[in-house]
Amino acid sequence: MAKTSNPAVQVAKAFRRNIASEPITLSTGDKAFIRPVTVAVVDAATSKVKDPEVPIWHNPEKDRDEENPSDPKYLRELSETGRKRGMAAFDVMIMFGVELVDGVPDKAKWLGKLKLMERQELLDLKTYDLEDAIDLEFLYKKYIAVDNSIIGLVGEVSGITAEDITTAEDSFPGT
Repeated sequence: MAKTSNPAVQVAKAFRRNIASEPITLSTGDKAFIRPVTVAVVDAATSKVKDPEVPIWHNPEKDRDEENPSDPKYLRELSETGRKRGMAAFDVMIMFGVELVDGVPDKAKWLGKLKLMERQELLDLKTYDLEDAIDLEFLYKKYIAVDNSIIGLVGEVSGITAEDITTAEDSFPGT
């Protein structure tokens, strides 16, 4: 008699079969393993991006202050917040979902290009420690090695969809 396992175990076994055991080659020529990223780590990052304060206006008809969620500036800020949350989710997927087999190449080969972009005000590197190995790994992956197709693979092996990210964002009170 065949054993019937728990549905969660069945899904986990099918999911594990979809994870490549061999590294893939990135567009840069780097070899990398694609690893699943948990929704919890995506949630942790996206929850750091808070919603802007809803502006208040004085309603003369009711002689009281009220929120004005239709304010154009507020709507622009809210849109920017959504973009920042999406980027935070992508950043997590890049950092945790792509494991470089040979590590980060010598920064002398690629960091100059990012510094040039910063001098042209196309990129801001001020928040990164360019001597820190983790910061360099992130910068290399984000701006040099990982393209949209790789993000898609990370999402696929993680079982994370764009809808999952939106649902996670919506679950945080006060964001």
